[in-house]
Amino acid sequence: MKTRTSRWQLTPRQIEEILRATEDVLENAGVQVMHDGLLQRARAAGAQVDEASGVVRLPAPLLRELLGQVPAQYQIADLLGNQFTAGGAPSPSLRTSLGCLAIVTDPWIIDYETKQPRRPCLEDLRRHTILAQKLEPVVAVSCMDYPVTDVKGPASNLRAFEEHLMHFGKHIYVLPTSVESFERWLEIGQVLTQEKELAKSRLFTIGIPVLSPLRLTGTNAELLIRSCALDFPIVSTVCPMAGTTGPYNQIGTLLLGNAENAFLAAMTQIVRPGQPYLYAHGPSRTEMKTGDDMYYTLDKVLWKLGAAQLGRAYHMPVSSECGGTMTYRYDQQNGAEGMLFMLSAYESGASLLAGIGSCYNAVGMSAEMMVIQTAWLEAARFLDRGIDSEGLDSAVESIKRVGPGGHYLADELTFKYLRTGEFFEQEIFDHTGAYGPHPSLLERAHEKVEQMVSDFESPLPGQVREDLQRYFHEQYARLG
Repeated sequence: MKTRTSRWQLTPRQIEEILRATEDVLENAGVQVMHDGLLQRARAAGAQVDEASGVVRLPAPLLRELLGQVPAQYQIADLLGNQFTAGGAPSPSLRTSLGCLAIVTDPWIIDYETKQPRRPCLEDLRRHTILAQKLEPVVAVSCMDYPVTDVKGPASNLRAFEEHLMHFGKHIYVLPTSVESFERWLEIGQVLTQEKELAKSRLFTIGIPVLSPLRLTGTNAELLIRSCALDFPIVSTVCPMAGTTGPYNQIGTLLLGNAENAFLAAMTQIVRPGQPYLYAHGPSRTEMKTGDDMYYTLDKVLWKLGAAQLGRAYHMPVSSECGGTMTYRYDQQNGAEGMLFMLSAYESGASLLAGIGSCYNAVGMSAEMMVIQTAWLEAARFLDRGIDSEGLDSAVESIKRVGPGGHYLADELTFKYLRTGEFFEQEIFDHTGAYGPHPSLLERAHEKVEQMVSDFESPLPGQVREDLQRYFHEQYARLG
């Protein structure tokens, strides 16, 4: 019988059904693991391992046992002594530990002056990193390994990293593409922590992909083992595409991503019991007429809510994508998609909202979008608050005092609530546009960007900055 609900979220019955289906998938289909060492560990833990294919199957009791070892919460830290707790109780108490992950570069930057996409340059890295450092909700940042237009040759990616790190002191999401890039991050980590024990710093979270459908490559398995050895929290980068690398229906792609998350979490516990793990799921759908990957369609609203519910059903810390639009244009579609995505991510109960700045089908970003999306987060917080009925008695007395035909301009209730945040206000929203020409939301966001960037000083101590410059100059010399 088809299960229906009028709400956006999964029902308890649907959650139970998906968890059972996940056990079925992992026990009978399994996941291919292309790493002999991890296969040996899985076999020793009680998994069924097919030697010829490398497929690992997890009996349901073993899967439950392993997932039960994932910590319900853990702490990350930055270079300035700040800590953030990922996970804990679901909403509303979770709201006290809500943080954001910002991005600082992408293949396309949406230029404010032309309103068109262009490739990133060093100044983009500098400005976006400063914003990530100064925006209060942002607790962590990821920097894509991508070249800049104003530095040619093999040093371009390195120069982009240097520009980013010189202006930044928050927690770092490391997304290694190879063992070599992971080792480079370890070297950078030693510089940032000034030779202190990087493994205990909780400065890094490591993104480990599962290659949909159901494959863990040798490189990613090796990165998993090395990260666990250093006690770096693991975040999954699971991104099945409905119709190509995932089933062509909403619940099927949700199921596949959950199975890949559960498997990666289980492998993490096999490598190191009690290892911190952050549940994250970034599904998309394939446009079957063109073959394009559609990452930020409205399907994402439902997937965000459902994925977060599934992660919380395992009592895991959960991350949810908060930003994103299909278009690069600052238009009505951008606003509608962006606010819906932010609201659904906020309502999901996730403790970390990822993707501040992202737009253009997840391959573009801009400084203005970083500011706009943090404003949308404030709007989501306001809406989540709802209407407080505690002021009802005071309202009754106010109405009786003013009586028929009066006004409330000088009423004591007006003075009581005038500066309390009773009504929604946000500095970049245009609340007066109906009464004459005023700067738009985009123009206000740009003004705020300029203000935040103009008076910035790096939060890094001078010695760390000097050591970073020395490290990168040595790397440039090796490249010739």
